[in-house]
Amino acid sequence: MPNQRESADGSGSTECVHAAIRNFFSVIPAPVTPFPVVLAVSGGPDSLCMADAIVSLQSEIHVRPVLAHLNHGLRGQDAKDDVLFVQSFAETHHVGFYTADIDVWKMHLDRRLSVEEAARIARYSFLASVAHQTKASHIAVAHNADDQVETVLLRLIRGTGIAGLQGMKAISPLKSEYETDDATLQILRPLLSMPRQMIVQYCSEQNLAPRYDSTNDERHHMRNRIRLDLLPLLEQFNPGVRKVIGRLAETAASDMEIINYTTKLTLETIGVNDGNSSVFDRSAWCKLPVGLQRSTLREGLLQFNGVLTHVKYAGIEEAREVLNGTAVHAEIAILSNVRIVVSKQRFWFKLA
Repeated sequence: MPNQRESADGSGSTECVHAAIRNFFSVIPAPVTPFPVVLAVSGGPDSLCMADAIVSLQSEIHVRPVLAHLNHGLRGQDAKDDVLFVQSFAETHHVGFYTADIDVWKMHLDRRLSVEEAARIARYSFLASVAHQTKASHIAVAHNADDQVETVLLRLIRGTGIAGLQGMKAISPLKSEYETDDATLQILRPLLSMPRQMIVQYCSEQNLAPRYDSTNDERHHMRNRIRLDLLPLLEQFNPGVRKVIGRLAETAASDMEIINYTTKLTLETIGVNDGNSSVFDRSAWCKLPVGLQRSTLREGLLQFNGVLTHVKYAGIEEAREVLNGTAVHAEIAILSNVRIVVSKQRFWFKLA
């Protein structure tokens, strides 16, 4: 058996992580060289590994890293110590450092969001502000292969289709992570193929001492219960279940490429050329297979409204029922701010 600190082919975790970082950044179009990248660093093993590897390789991969750390105001003195820890790392390695304090609990109460959702919105908003200050168009976060597995299971439990099963993408626009009109910022996940165990081994090899977040053990968070309870249970049925779910995400992503291509092509085909790109031939749409009916409605809404965050399966099905029915005139509330207007021969999207 290979040493604990070695991968299956005998190479250490440091070499594996560095190779993954090199390969990842080799395909990123660089607007300038070196180009600025905001690194989201909490101080935990994942983000510390990412920061250490990118900072170590910055000359080779032609990036100018800037560390960003947000204090969510949820963990008292521990959170303040996290700030000092990340700041010390940045100073030791002579890289820029930005931080901010946001009262996530107040945000959770004021906006009636879950604490997790409030924290996510606060985090990406902060990272976007740092990107603007540093003229960066890329933000790197430390999601890993185990996070991907947990994400797929979380979405499956809550209800999802093929799009949700693809999990997180290695590169995605910030717009899909945080509701903003700024589509110029890209989220990078250079460790998405790395299992958590290899990341922990990297930290050990590099003599790093990551911070420990005790909230990761709190079982009232769904993701924590998936990691602590569900995954160990699933591994009793199949010890390789993490790899199986990872492959499922990759397969779903490939399938979504086909679906997206076909959907956009179909939407162009049924579009009515009257100067309004949001008007479609109802009769032609009704002849589509069920899957294409659903995907064209979602794509049409995305093109019109820019986001699909709050679109419900029931809403899509209600729209299908009306469009496939005999109604000559109707309006469907597909979102709180968007309606689908139906006539005998056409349908189109409009703001409510």
